[in-house]
Amino acid sequence: MFLRALEEHPQDVSAGAVVAEQGSACNDLFVVSSGWCASEITDDAGHCQIVDIHLPGDIIGTREVAFARRLSTLRAVTDTTVCPFPRSRLNTMFQQAPRLSGVFVLIAMRREAILSERIFDLGRRDALSRVCHFLLEIKQRLEDSCTLREDRFEMPLTQQQLADALGLTSVHISRVVRRLRETGVVDMRRGQVRILDARRLKQLARMNEEYLDLDTSWIEGASPLAVDPSMLDGQPESALPELDGVALPQTVVEDRDDPAGPGSADEPARPTREPSAR
Repeated sequence: MFLRALEEHPQDVSAGAVVAEQGSACNDLFVVSSGWCASEITDDAGHCQIVDIHLPGDIIGTREVAFARRLSTLRAVTDTTVCPFPRSRLNTMFQQAPRLSGVFVLIAMRREAILSERIFDLGRRDALSRVCHFLLEIKQRLEDSCTLREDRFEMPLTQQQLADALGLTSVHISRVVRRLRETGVVDMRRGQVRILDARRLKQLARMNEEYLDLDTSWIEGASPLAVDPSMLDGQPESALPELDGVALPQTVVEDRDDPAGPGSADEPARPTREPSAR
């Protein structure tokens, strides 16, 4: 019922197009039906920081519902289908679907946990660890959504978008990607990521995996397995009555140029970056 309403009005958006502008009225949340999106903050000087990557099934805007204006710009990374959902309807959902409301809180808290890890990235991980951590995080989220094929997955982000997401420069990204390939850890090219040495990748990432491990046991009337994490990132199941009949989203991706370049990844991360090439 309520989840069907989340996908009532699909809108197709081309890669690179803005779905919602930073500073615009915050009237809607969005569900990503297919494709990848990014939330980005830009200052007056044109510097861009990507603060979130959204995959199929993600609900976007949970941290902005308390504000009159949008805190970030939502941009399509690939050709994308998004479904706007008026935030005013959340009142009805909270009153009439308490279990689904609990899932909504889970979604919001997971986003906050991901942002907390990104803060740790910026403050305590070097360039190599940041990239490795990001790849493992995306891999885990795709596994949750049942869209991962073994240790290979799509990565439609450009070199500059990766830099903007991780607080690095495009030069750092090139060097790290090349180093990971040459040392037999990850092969990343033409919009594809292939993990060659998962154990070594985890060591380099220094990853705390607990922040992606959801606990649903506190939701009233739900068993610990009543809400599967896959529901939150793209592959809804029928664990809740409200899920019946919801279309399963499919990922839409594009091939991108290989971001690898010459050099070494041993330089420390610099606090400033080139403005994003849009």
